[in-house]
Amino acid sequence: MGLIIIPCALTDDAALTSTPAAVAGLGPDNLKLSDRGLIWRVLGDTASVSVELPAIRRIGGIVLWRHTLTSQATWRVRIWSGAAQTGEQTYDSGVVQAVPPKALGDLDWGIDPLGASIDGQDFSPLILPGNVVARSMLIDITDTGAAQINVGRLFAGEAVAPEVTFGWGSSVTWERNRRATRTASGGLRVESDPPYRVLRIELAHITPDERRIFADLLRDTGNAREAWISARHGEGGRFESDHALLGYLVDNPALTREQGVRYTLPIQIEES
Repeated sequence: MGLIIIPCALTDDAALTSTPAAVAGLGPDNLKLSDRGLIWRVLGDTASVSVELPAIRRIGGIVLWRHTLTSQATWRVRIWSGAAQTGEQTYDSGVVQAVPPKALGDLDWGIDPLGASIDGQDFSPLILPGNVVARSMLIDITDTGAAQINVGRLFAGEAVAPEVTFGWGSSVTWERNRRATRTASGGLRVESDPPYRVLRIELAHITPDERRIFADLLRDTGNAREAWISARHGEGGRFESDHALLGYLVDNPALTREQGVRYTLPIQIEES
């Protein structure tokens, strides 16, 4: 349990193939772009996307972001060490629920059945037990009875879990662009865009061995590329979901050496 970070999407450099064929103009290459107006769409209630990485990499987490899957949807991820789904199969998730279930404390007793999915969640994270060797992947999605399957973003890469998690004082806020004007009669008219989250944490005990990983995050990802962060991984339910997002660092913070064996790093990430 604790903090999980996927610093960059290795799948952005991969060749993606859709089965069956996607709707024209809404192909799988849209999964590599950070744009809420772009999606991968397949008609029907089953779809697969195969992933061919340009070279052998390590994968520790896979996220489907901004999808329209229902509470009945399932998905399965398989990873191979060789190209075209050859070589050793290094991971098989089995068929798992696409939208995570509510925690017991989140259930509306007398209405929700046990195992009910989190209402309105539009992303599916899958964190592996460890980083595995990967050259190709296959992702199968089933949403029985659905007219179509829509996914906005595929984000998969090496997962990082610091030895010591963040300290007290973390926060998550829901923000929105808001415009307020007074009408001629004196009333207040408010227009607002869809909300987005901002997560703030501070890592106060980064070890010298971990310093390289976070230096790579700041140099290679910075505030120009997306990163995935789950601040409450393993805690389940709406609490974990609220603290997990794909987004951009608001700024490029300083990685500070406080003592000979300790570094600190404040992180503020805005949902994309």
